[in-house]
Amino acid sequence: MDQPISNLTGSTYRGSHIFSFVAKRTGLPIDQFNFILAELLALIFAICFRRYVPPKPSNLIKRHLIASLLGIALGQFCFGSQIWHLILQSCISYLMLCTIPPKHSYKVVFIFCMLYMSAIHIHRLIYDYGNYTLDISGPLMINTQKLTALAFSFFDGYRSKQRAKRRRPDEDKDCAALSEDQEKQKILDIPHPIEFLSYIFYFHGICVGPLCFYKDYLDYIEGRNLLVIPTSTGRQTESSDSTEEYHPETVQPSTFWPVFTKLAQCGLWGYILMNFTNVYKIEYNINPEIVNSPLYKRIQYLLFSTFCNRAKYYFAFILSEAINNAGGLGLNGVDEKGQPKWNLLTNIKPFQLETATSLKVVLDVWNMQTALWLRRICYDRIEKGRTLGVFVLSALWHGFYPGYYVCFILAAFETYAGRGIRRQIRPYFQANAITKAIYACITWFGTQIALNFAVTPFVLMEVRKVWYFYKTWYFIVPVTSVILALTLNGASTKRSKKQEPPSQETDKKKSN
Repeated sequence: MDQPISNLTGSTYRGSHIFSFVAKRTGLPIDQFNFILAELLALIFAICFRRYVPPKPSNLIKRHLIASLLGIALGQFCFGSQIWHLILQSCISYLMLCTIPPKHSYKVVFIFCMLYMSAIHIHRLIYDYGNYTLDISGPLMINTQKLTALAFSFFDGYRSKQRAKRRRPDEDKDCAALSEDQEKQKILDIPHPIEFLSYIFYFHGICVGPLCFYKDYLDYIEGRNLLVIPTSTGRQTESSDSTEEYHPETVQPSTFWPVFTKLAQCGLWGYILMNFTNVYKIEYNINPEIVNSPLYKRIQYLLFSTFCNRAKYYFAFILSEAINNAGGLGLNGVDEKGQPKWNLLTNIKPFQLETATSLKVVLDVWNMQTALWLRRICYDRIEKGRTLGVFVLSALWHGFYPGYYVCFILAAFETYAGRGIRRQIRPYFQANAITKAIYACITWFGTQIALNFAVTPFVLMEVRKVWYFYKTWYFIVPVTSVILALTLNGASTKRSKKQEPPSQETDKKKSN
């Protein structure tokens, strides 16, 4: 969302310029103004959609068509003619699912979607290098997740059917048993074109997502995600042995509190974004004035500038979740107290991230839906080189700026180093409450340093800038991370496989 001054005219922006005069009055670039306006419209549409087109059998086609047509309209408003990239990628992928045998279609769809998205990344790299102008690459990244996840879920449905035909399915390597998660997400039939259109273009996720898996989206449209309570239609009398008949009744829980609290958070992050992010820029960390400052001032500026940079992601992720919740998407059952849980599409947890005492926790609460996608289509699918596979896929998904790859590689070493520290050093600080508090303070500061040294290259992007940034710090963090990762026992996943089963920590280290 941050944007260089030289590009305020929106010369590379393809979206609507109809509100340019209003954008100038607000001081926002036209692309950012359109994004905020589109999200506000989506919020209003979501409230009306849930209120006037509730999930019931007579409304299914209406819900699909309204969600998709509104989404296409908002996409056209924000991205202009570039929305055809979403249409083209989606249509070709759907035809592949329909024509290629299920045994191979998921691979073909995956390769095609990644290549198409990569071509858009390269085009932006050439024609809009280093700028942050809103374009179709962001929605296309989410669309790639949707299409590949859909293809893999359809493949899982095919595997399930094949296992049912085998007399001894466990003896057939080509029909391996589905995991519990794969069983839940599998799709037995190719979606109807209207359902597919709705899933790709639904209006409350068209601009910034987050990713919603097809089975979850269909449950939302058809109302299967709603709370179910038993209601009796008859009463047992004293002279009758008949028992009460119970019929389920679906209830739409109120969305006011989850939407209100998330919009309130957006207000906080929006305030920081408007007042501090453009003032405390990460790029200024390589400015001679900061480089020649005392150490404490450099650390202070590094921590605060990266925090302000994260504010724009907090704002966008939480706003998108609030909009989805307003439409009823995001309900995930009830908690132990019987209260509705609205965390199905939670993509970020700012407080847990900012107070984390390990990089593992940071990775667990950052870009959570992308991490889930990486696990479901990569980590859970391959037997060897899982970590490497997740790293390569996440790197390709993000794009081709060199700074991205520096970020991912350093984050990988920092993750291994953090794992080794936790297993080898942490036990010495568990004697009493005082040593535990000391350890927590040290690891919080270390986590912040590790995080910020990893994400700074992601923003600087260029090799020359990244090299200079690390050079001014004498490469202390990268070198220390590599040494700790290679020398501490327990840093490797293989060494601790028996004691600690794989978790999402391995996936999430590659998702920013």
